[in-house]
Amino acid sequence: MLKRERLEKILEIVKKEKVASVSELAEKVKVSEMTIRRDLDELSASNRLLRVHGGARIINDVVPIEIDYQQKREIHIPEKKDVAKSAAELIKDGETIYVGPGTTLELMVANLKQHKLRIITNSLPVFNAARANVNNFDLILIGGIYRRKSGAFVGAIANRDIQSMAYDRAFVGVNGIMGTSLMTANMDEGLTQAQALNRAKKRYIVTDMHKFDRSDFYEFYRLDNVDKLITNQELDKEKWTKYSRYTDISH
Repeated sequence: MLKRERLEKILEIVKKEKVASVSELAEKVKVSEMTIRRDLDELSASNRLLRVHGGARIINDVVPIEIDYQQKREIHIPEKKDVAKSAAELIKDGETIYVGPGTTLELMVANLKQHKLRIITNSLPVFNAARANVNNFDLILIGGIYRRKSGAFVGAIANRDIQSMAYDRAFVGVNGIMGTSLMTANMDEGLTQAQALNRAKKRYIVTDMHKFDRSDFYEFYRLDNVDKLITNQELDKEKWTKYSRYTDISH
């Protein structure tokens, strides 16, 4: 295959899949991963696709405008409740857990049935949901710069405090998942969540089925670096197969 034909084939695959990894492209085009990386760099330089960590995505994939957490509470409610219930069942009495920002995670902590937990969060809505739970949990609210859009505290103070602790489990939400890229709308918020995931023994992504094959502004973590992705059983079979290559998926 000539180089020009190979580049067009790569573009065709990326446009069809919206996002593709280096290994996936190497397998389909039947060249080495080193060659694919060089080709992706060339295509990115000519503004024909966008390079992301471990692969590439289509350049005309529009980044959505971030909506605030109060608006998010009004959408996909049954799906979020379903995922929140599944995530809550993974937690054991006596554990220390980190819970990131997100309306699904608010639902998770509001309905925890465990009797003894230490919950650390940098999300004011998550903190308030945990505080309203009938169980008397030990709660720690991480401070920092307040983001009114999401209700989260971020920045150097939040990162320092999160890095000083260790967690049995960390639960983090996303605005989108594209291949191995876990995406969020704000860089500072993403960096803070990444710090918490790095300090946890077990790392979980909690998201409803509407976030798959969806991009956002900032890639804050890789799907193949988490222990489990918790989503709805109704997730499209093709997407389930595609994303289960990177991590364990459950519902």
